[in-house]
Amino acid sequence: MFRKKTTQVRRNRRTRNDKVLHLKVSSPRIVFFQSLKVIRGLLKTALILGIIGYIGVMAYRMVHKHFNDNKEFAIEYIPVTDFDGGRTVVLSQARVWEISGIDLKGSIFSPDLDEVRNNLEKRPEIIAAKVARKLPHTITIKIKERVPVAWLSCRQLGLAGRSPYKGILVDQYGVSFKSEKGFWAISKDLPVIEVKSALREAFPIGKKMNHADTLRALSFINEYRKIKHETWKVDRVIVENFYTLDVICDDGVEAKFSMHMHEDQLDRFIKARHHAAKVGEELAWIDLRPRVNNPFQYKSGNTRPARKQVSQIQEQQQGLDSTTRSILNRDN
Repeated sequence: MFRKKTTQVRRNRRTRNDKVLHLKVSSPRIVFFQSLKVIRGLLKTALILGIIGYIGVMAYRMVHKHFNDNKEFAIEYIPVTDFDGGRTVVLSQARVWEISGIDLKGSIFSPDLDEVRNNLEKRPEIIAAKVARKLPHTITIKIKERVPVAWLSCRQLGLAGRSPYKGILVDQYGVSFKSEKGFWAISKDLPVIEVKSALREAFPIGKKMNHADTLRALSFINEYRKIKHETWKVDRVIVENFYTLDVICDDGVEAKFSMHMHEDQLDRFIKARHHAAKVGEELAWIDLRPRVNNPFQYKSGNTRPARKQVSQIQEQQQGLDSTTRSILNRDN
């Protein structure tokens, strides 16, 4: 019984060894056929992907040809407006087209709208832009312009002031930018802020100015822009020192302003000018830095009205506040 079991074990071992040997002999063939099977699968996958890719390319070309090359979608209108749909103030329609990079002879589907918007917003004179397609022939462009309010002048830095090609403009927020072609019509009469000296980095293009005295001068100009119905204009604002602005008007009148309280000083300045006109004089200069009793002189050289006009002036001053009366009554 024991011998039979031993014989059976030997036979089982021999059978297993034969199987292992058979596997060792036949394994390269198995690997070959398995690899061949995998390669066939990959080739089929590649073929399928190639067919799908080819169909995709052909479909893209057909769509591109249908939309981009189709004359039915050719660009016919590219209206340029502000964000409210009104006319632009500074930039012309042709200039906006030029900056946008749009092919005017192409299809409305040709330009990348994000790229067009980025091209516009890269320009310092454009704060923001919106671009949209409108079937079948229109691309709309809306821009928020950086409208200039003054020129910058600094001889030390070579800033020429009121210059159509080399000038530097500044908007109401203090951001400076170069004068572009087409800007002259709207900018030629703007006041000039004149600074005697400044560092080069004080006026970075496309960014807010970094010069405190110039920003105070700009604050004065922003306040001056609120004035309505006056026949005179501010021609130049000179930063004389850290506490004085020398304001020169287009009619030759010169006025000294402080760096602050511009609303009150402008109010006194206008009243002094109106008073001079009423007494038949023209104001030559006035110092508005003192709160009361401002020094002044008429162009005739007089610093007071004629005596025969005093009673008339007193009647005219009945409705004026005490500060204004003290200005006008000085030396009477």
